[in-house]
Amino acid sequence: NYNVPQSFDLGKNYYTVEGSPDLNANIIGSNEFDRDQTTTLNINVMNKGKLLGFKNDKTPYDADEIYAARTEMKLESSIVDATNIVASLSTDPNSPIEVKSVSQEIGSVKSGENSIAPAKFDIKIDKKAKAGEYNLYLNLSYDYQKNVQIMDPDAVAQTYDANRWYGMMNQNLTLKIKVNDQADFEIVNTTGSLSPGGENIVDITVKNTGEEEARNVKAIINPADPLSTTDSAAFLSTIAPGSTAVAKIKIKADSEAVPKVYGIDTVLKYETPER
Repeated sequence: NYNVPQSFDLGKNYYTVEGSPDLNANIIGSNEFDRDQTTTLNINVMNKGKLLGFKNDKTPYDADEIYAARTEMKLESSIVDATNIVASLSTDPNSPIEVKSVSQEIGSVKSGENSIAPAKFDIKIDKKAKAGEYNLYLNLSYDYQKNVQIMDPDAVAQTYDANRWYGMMNQNLTLKIKVNDQADFEIVNTTGSLSPGGENIVDITVKNTGEEEARNVKAIINPADPLSTTDSAAFLSTIAPGSTAVAKIKIKADSEAVPKVYGIDTVLKYETPER
């Protein structure tokens, strides 16, 4: 909390009000994403702050003081409003979720209202993230009016000066996102050999390392010189999680190919079950 301002005279305060802002947050739209995805989270911030009560610190005696007390009570209700909100987002250590955005200001939110615009954070989900729920931690720091004092009230002219005492609060909120079950693949073995000018069947063993079955899997290879093929695709049907399938591809080597190990780009196309 900020210290009491030097200009604030507690002896002239009519009321002490109990209450504070109470910020909550939610992700706008779906919180479900795929691994190896970069996305922007839109986070709505709402204020559910409530006045909890008040006590009378001083009794007003003349017209100016009565006017000052009434005005103070009206302004004290702002104790539940959050101002100058700064939001930041973080994750657990070793989380496969990376927050790529810095802290940002989202303005002020009065009690009973939502932020005018959502806080926007870019996140990157690692391509090796396991399916499941992950925590995101939203830190909100903000100012709020702790107390207000009326100075130089004039009941006839209806004028006054307001002396405000501000405090600072921090709230840490936990949001959850879900990484969907997905099929994922790894080539675990390749067998077959070629001689310059020769042609042979190469077996490519594909494993589904994800959590979801892949249907109608099609393996497509794209060899580069000095390798070529007249049959670049192989159909592997359905591959369940943890299971393997073998793509048999006929590959030809140019007669001037240099004996060595060659890499071949492989693309897997597949369908997923309806979620």
